[in-house]
Amino acid sequence: MFSINKNFTVSESYISGSEHKIIIIDNAFNDLEKIINYANNTAYFQHPGKDGTLYPGSRDEMPAPYYEAFTTLLGCVFPSSIKHQIARCWLSKITVKPDQLSPMQTMPHYDSLLNEDMAAVHYLSGNELGGTNFYRYRECENITLSQSDEPLIINMLKQHQASKATGYIEQSNEVFEKVHSVEAKPNRIIIYSGNILHSPSVTKYVDFDKKSPNSRTSINSFFKRLN
Repeated sequence: MFSINKNFTVSESYISGSEHKIIIIDNAFNDLEKIINYANNTAYFQHPGKDGTLYPGSRDEMPAPYYEAFTTLLGCVFPSSIKHQIARCWLSKITVKPDQLSPMQTMPHYDSLLNEDMAAVHYLSGNELGGTNFYRYRECENITLSQSDEPLIINMLKQHQASKATGYIEQSNEVFEKVHSVEAKPNRIIIYSGNILHSPSVTKYVDFDKKSPNSRTSINSFFKRLN
């Protein structure tokens, strides 16, 4: 059920004003319908927050064969000299409604402050349910954040709380500038540095019921570049 498609294609999308790029892999896996069926009929989704993160929805860890296939895919996309260590592959459905978000969930987030930590999104639904947006904190020259940026991050959080933002962030606002967007396509995987601020795009067509065919469904993977 979890195997890569040998005919996948790879492209790159550079974030304007930076050296950072998003790797885009289309037609990534074989038998997408079987993966969707697994998500809808087999996976056991925990309540929001049970994964230990602020993800605004329900999650279940993918089984070992997905990890194996995803590892194979990374080996095909990156040079053989680069090795990766996968931390988690989460099957994810956004289930928290915009008016139920905590203040921290109304802003873009980073997954890590380490340059070697990477993230990937495997879209199971299309762009009508939203892709991924990338942001820059307006008082930061770089689009990435690091451990040395702790004072800057504290100030960023204070400014965001003062803005009293509500709902899922979609566009630029007084604290954050949207600098890039990637459209979702079924069976598309995007890979990016985990220390770039980003947020899922959540369109008006999203149903926040995990059983709905219009639930925004993706597999979110986190891994470390070892060399």
